[in-house]
Amino acid sequence: MSGARTGGGLGYAVTPVNTPGHAILNLALLCRGPRRDLAPAVLVGAVLPDLPILIFYLVARIGLGHSETQIWTHDYFLSDWQTVFDLAHSIPVALLGLGIARLLTRPAAQAFFTSLLLHSVGDLPLHHDDAHRHFLPLSDLRIMSPVSYWDPDHHGSLAALIELGLVCIASLWLWKRFRSRAARATLLAVVGLYVSAYAFFQLAAPLAG
Repeated sequence: MSGARTGGGLGYAVTPVNTPGHAILNLALLCRGPRRDLAPAVLVGAVLPDLPILIFYLVARIGLGHSETQIWTHDYFLSDWQTVFDLAHSIPVALLGLGIARLLTRPAAQAFFTSLLLHSVGDLPLHHDDAHRHFLPLSDLRIMSPVSYWDPDHHGSLAALIELGLVCIASLWLWKRFRSRAARATLLAVVGLYVSAYAFFQLAAPLAG
């Protein structure tokens, strides 16, 4: 492992909570018309890239007993973990999987890899210090956007508000599209988590600063 880059710990701490936004937006984009049957594949593809971050957090916090500050300003940036995170967000890997799924004519697999790809593309303009190497294993290029979805020093407050608005609009569309009680209960739970996380972040950020 190499030395770590440092950054604002609060934003990294809420990174996994941002994942429901990917799920809502991907479902709205990919499950139109008769494609509602592909919702499970889209959902898995939307959340899977962030799963290694959740596992990392549980290992560091519960398994190793590290503090929040150490986790999000040091441990998160260690090279071994970064490789895992970045491969999970790899655009070439998603494109390869999508190409194979199309050749084999597997609609669910196509939906999964398309959702995986949308997650990574959606992250590109919204990460600064915590930007992924989205082109592994072909390139180590790390595109550091001037905009961060969480960091107030990089327009994070505005970006988070816009993202929240898009998620709420997409949720209204999904509410009309999915009419079962289970689907709507899940949608309410996800939106509630997202809105709660946004409210917490807005309250906690000034205290952390």
